[in-house]
Parts: sequence; C-alpha cells; structure tokens
Amino acid sequence: MKKSLRIAHTSDVHLDGRSRNGSSNEFRNVAESAFAEVVKTVQAKHCDLFLIVGDLFDHNRIQESDVEFVQAQLAQLACPTVLIPGNHDVYDDYSLWHRFDPNELGQNVYSIMDHHGSVIEFEELGVRLWGKAMEEHAPENKPLEGTPNLDGTKWNIGLAHGQVVEHRVLGSSSLITEEEITNCGFDYLALGHVHVWAIYQYGKVLACYPGSPVAAFASSLGGHLALVDFNAETGVHITKHRLSTPQPKAKSEDQAFFLVP
Repeated sequence: MKKSLRIAHTSDVHLDGRSRNGSSNEFRNVAESAFAEVVKTVQAKHCDLFLIVGDLFDHNRIQESDVEFVQAQLAQLACPTVLIPGNHDVYDDYSLWHRFDPNELGQNVYSIMDHHGSVIEFEELGVRLWGKAMEEHAPENKPLEGTPNLDGTKWNIGLAHGQVVEHRVLGSSSLITEEEITNCGFDYLALGHVHVWAIYQYGKVLACYPGSPVAAFASSLGGHLALVDFNAETGVHITKHRLSTPQPKAKSEDQAFFLVP
C-alpha cells in the first residue's frame, strides 16, 4: 500500500534583494517575508516534502545575498526540497544557475535541470517526481512533453511551469493542455507560472497553481501555500492555506479540495 504523505507546494516567489517594497528590520522586501512565512508553515505542518515550481528568483541578475537568504531559509527544513526553474529564472546559457549551483542551496535541496525532464525518487517517502527545466519561454516549450511511465507502487507527482489551456494556441508560450494533463496520469501535478490560486481536475489528475505566496503580486487572490495530503484510502486532498500576510477582503480560514480514488 502507498505511504501517507504530505507535501507543501509553492511557486513564483520572485525574490530580488534589490527591492525595498515592504522592507522591515528582518526582511528586505515582501517576497523575502512571504518566503520565510512559507518555510515556517512547511515546518509547522510537518511536511514530508517541499516543492518550488519555478520563478523562485525574479531574474538572472540576482545577487549572492539573495542566494544566501534562500540557503538560510531552507537550512531550517528537515524535509527534502525539490525545485525547477521557471521563465524568470530560466535555465539557458545566461542563467543564474550557472553562477550559483542550485544543489548548494542546501543539503536537502534537489534541483531538476534537465531540459528533457528527469525523475527524482524518495524511496523512504514512497514518492516519484518528474519535472523539466525551462530552457526558453517560447511556443516550442512544452512543460509536460516527455512525461515518464508511472510507478503504481509510489505516489507520482509532476512539476510543470506554464499556462494551462484547453487547446494549444499558435504563438503562445509554455502551454499545458487539458489533454496533456489527463494523459500524464500523475496523482498530483504541481503547477507554477500563474500568480493566483487555481485547481484543475482532468481525468484522474488533480492539478494546482498555489499562486504566488506574495500577496502584493496577486492582490487578494495571492498569498497562499498549497498543502497536499496523499492517502491510499482517501486519495489526494489539497488545502488552500492562507499565509499570515494581510489580505484585502480575504477569508482567514483554509479551504480544502479532494480527489478520491
């Protein structure tokens, strides 16, 4: 039987230490404050795994102090962290990831930097993850192209940074179609790129945009973290967890979404 598992899922933090938007004695800007709150929540909710699905950094010109901030935050976590690049921290010839090795962000940090996609397995957790690094935010980029065969003995989770659409549109970049989500067969598809919360179910696949954890980047529709519970008997359960950053016209309670097998 598959093991019970809890993951935390975020994306689109857009860290940039040069910004002074919302600076305080502790943090330089609202993005740092939000990411620190995400890390605290991962700890408090006793998550087994933490996913960062693209755009952790806002651009390729980040400074060493930005990397040091992330290192200090992730060092607080006992669980593994898995990340992929997005369209802002894209993995091309000029990428920040050539200056800063993503695996040096922490002892328990794992990055997926293969443009064709690769698999990471955590046997002790009973989970198998697949994702791919974005080389260029262009129409040719298909975030779900090349998904692997599934392992029925484990939870299968995909990471994809792009825009969910009904059908592929000529000239639009990094599209993820409803058919591709259905066919990938993952138990959960962790999405990034869209700054507001959204849930999709196509076939047996439950997919989620947690939106940016930074409320200032998405008004009252942002400032969330996805907490996802996996249980062999009850299925996949997503909790829309609101972070403590004040939100205009926002409800304080969490909201839950289920996919029962």
